[in-house]
Amino acid sequence: MSKYDEKISDESLWLSATPTAAALSMPFHVTEAGHFMAQNGYAVKRERHESFLMLYTLRGSGTVRSGETEFKLERQNACVIDCHIPHEYFCNNRWEFFWMHFGGASAAAILDMLCPNGPQSVDMSRSDSFSDIMPQIFSLISYGDIENCLKLSEKIHSMLCMMTSAAFGTDRTDSKNSISRDIDAVIRYISENYKKQISVDDMTDTIHISKYYFIRVFRRMMGVTPYSYLTNYRINRSKELLRSTSMSIAEVSEECGFLDPGNFIAQFKKRTGMRPLQYRRDFS
Repeated sequence: MSKYDEKISDESLWLSATPTAAALSMPFHVTEAGHFMAQNGYAVKRERHESFLMLYTLRGSGTVRSGETEFKLERQNACVIDCHIPHEYFCNNRWEFFWMHFGGASAAAILDMLCPNGPQSVDMSRSDSFSDIMPQIFSLISYGDIENCLKLSEKIHSMLCMMTSAAFGTDRTDSKNSISRDIDAVIRYISENYKKQISVDDMTDTIHISKYYFIRVFRRMMGVTPYSYLTNYRINRSKELLRSTSMSIAEVSEECGFLDPGNFIAQFKKRTGMRPLQYRRDFS
């Protein structure tokens, strides 16, 4: 179910696209996009829509609600909403904004990196080229050939990368020195102690923030949880041993901090798609 109150000026632009098979095979594709000059009273409310939505404010401001999250989207701020959950957005004061519904095989993954704790307003005022990309997307939407599908996908990816970089910068700004030092200290601790049985509690013993805040910030900055980072670190070390030594699988497992060879083999296959012995045969 959806409810629209489309109070937009006649100068507003609204473009629709029906993705071709080629477009659907790309990491990202567009289904609709536009440039709206919204008047007071403009509102959109949906229970669900099969896409993700990017909004970017040019002038004025709007309010965005997604699930239990609510925030204002001020000038030169952008956000991405997962439209698969209930959401709404509306004009506060003559809101002029770009918008784009998009999807693709990579959409959910990059959204999880951009806003792991739900949608947020991201200040894009330092990204000079961000607002220039959307009109380029508008010009490509009507073409369905493979070259333009590739260009569209690349431009959406560029915008999302800019947003992710800007969001990371915001996270680091308030306490850049202390938080960055804490994350660096934990990464150093892992590199020095990965052979031992260490926990997240052991990692946080070396820093000065709470365990749960640390997990959230670490995932935000590194893209994985601390435990996943530790496991990946161990797998990388095991690859070096598999390539350069004749150590048995049990010996490699123990040297890299895994509890037993079975767990090592399972984790190795999960992350590489092959068993340790196959990796040794292929890369030795």
